[in-house]
Amino acid sequence: MTASTDVHLPTPERRRVAASVALALLQVIQQQDHPTEVFEDEDVSRTLPRRLGLSEVVDRQVRLYRENARRGHKLTDSELAELMKLVMKRPDSPEVFFEVGGRLAGDLTGSMVRMLPGGMRTFVLKGRISKRLRRLFGRRIGAFASGPFVLEGSALPFVQVDPGGDACHLVAGFCQRALRDALGKEVLVVEQSCQTRGQSVCRWAMVEASDG
Repeated sequence: MTASTDVHLPTPERRRVAASVALALLQVIQQQDHPTEVFEDEDVSRTLPRRLGLSEVVDRQVRLYRENARRGHKLTDSELAELMKLVMKRPDSPEVFFEVGGRLAGDLTGSMVRMLPGGMRTFVLKGRISKRLRRLFGRRIGAFASGPFVLEGSALPFVQVDPGGDACHLVAGFCQRALRDALGKEVLVVEQSCQTRGQSVCRWAMVEASDG
């Protein structure tokens, strides 16, 4: 009699990250790497060093993720991590992640929200930020603590991917864009603590731009 053996196949990784996150990452890389000035009759492919954002590979991926975003497709955490690692190798990675956050925030307010008193606008905005981040990353990204605008989170996907903490600029860019649009003035969102620096939570807080 032949003994049977159980074969345990690995559980497929859950797809929960919106394709629009990957699309924003690659589009910002393209934007950053695009030459700011091209002289007449200049052959950019010869005069500029090869940059990732100018490659045909990235262009194809942008078209793919644009279609995936249109169809509502999702990515796994591993796929997101691989894209983030491309950004982390760049000297301008904090700026890239910050810009990506701003793009992902889009317009969370609308004219009706802007008509509310300032405190009420911030209250409504907090709920919209939480909902948008959850929809983008397929999980709750932190929670708001006491204070005018203080967002805290732990074990976030950015921290797990990037031990240097550059990816946390994505949340700062996201919140700063949303607050600027809602309040109609320049504000700063700064990261006051970060788990990559050995602290218990990542904490982002709003400060007046003049207080920089």
